[in-house]
Amino acid sequence: MAHFDQPTLITIPAKPEYVSVVRLVVAAFADLLDYDGDAVEDIKLAVSEACTNAILHLHKQAPPEKHLLTMSAYTKDEHMLIDIIYFVGEGADAEFASRQLHERDLGMSILLSMMDRVEIARANSDGIVIRLTKNIPAQHP
Repeated sequence: MAHFDQPTLITIPAKPEYVSVVRLVVAAFADLLDYDGDAVEDIKLAVSEACTNAILHLHKQAPPEKHLLTMSAYTKDEHMLIDIIYFVGEGADAEFASRQLHERDLGMSILLSMMDRVEIARANSDGIVIRLTKNIPAQHP
């Protein structure tokens, strides 16, 4: 099994039309780790939902010059981790980001059903990270 300790990074403007670029990058990364087609689609859907939530949060909380998202994909142990990172300004509130995701129609439900673990935390003093974790498929002999 391939391991990618150095993250694959992409930073995009926080606009819905750029989410498809992140989906393509994460799908290619998942393909390298031998996820099957259904798992890749699940990962892409979860990443779309996490990016959409981050975009909504940014547009509510941050000035326009901060409207950027960074996606980081990497492996750790037997897991693929995908971080959606964005900066809203001093005093970033991870609980607000989490509440917002829970309040959206299917936001957290989608993430939890598609991924093995979902975490929302502060990134430094002014940012938020939505971490999506998916177990890497076992190798077949």
